[in-house]
Amino acid sequence: MNSMTKNQVWYGELRSARGNTIVIYDQDLPDASSGRIYLYNTNRQAIIEYVKEIVENNLHDLDTHSLKKAQDNYTEAWKGAKNEFLDQHKQHADLEDDVPNTIVTSKDEYDLETSDSEGAPELKVNSENDSWPDSFKDEDEDEDEDEDDD
Repeated sequence: MNSMTKNQVWYGELRSARGNTIVIYDQDLPDASSGRIYLYNTNRQAIIEYVKEIVENNLHDLDTHSLKKAQDNYTEAWKGAKNEFLDQHKQHADLEDDVPNTIVTSKDEYDLETSDSEGAPELKVNSENDSWPDSFKDEDEDEDEDEDDD
């Protein structure tokens, strides 16, 4: 068991079959995907998204001496990685705000017109040059027809 949720910034050890590593958890980081958690991995010098259920039981508190040593050795690198991560996350969030409701791959294929009273675009597809049949015949129907012919 660990005291990760009790501290704003938690230094601990992740024990795994690959070996042990010091990790840092910070409650200031944005939430990870559902069922996941962000930890700074000191071996990889990066913030990694882990599956919470897998790593949760492998996270352990550091003793006082190891905690002091980890803070001395990794705080500066951690802060740099955190700032870079937050900048990237902010840029990603800003990009999500800029994404249009409709994505057009080629202006030759699609014609957007604003036709409803609220100004929402209506997507019209130019299907003159498509190679798809106008209707699809069920393969089971062909088999049924063949059996009827016998």
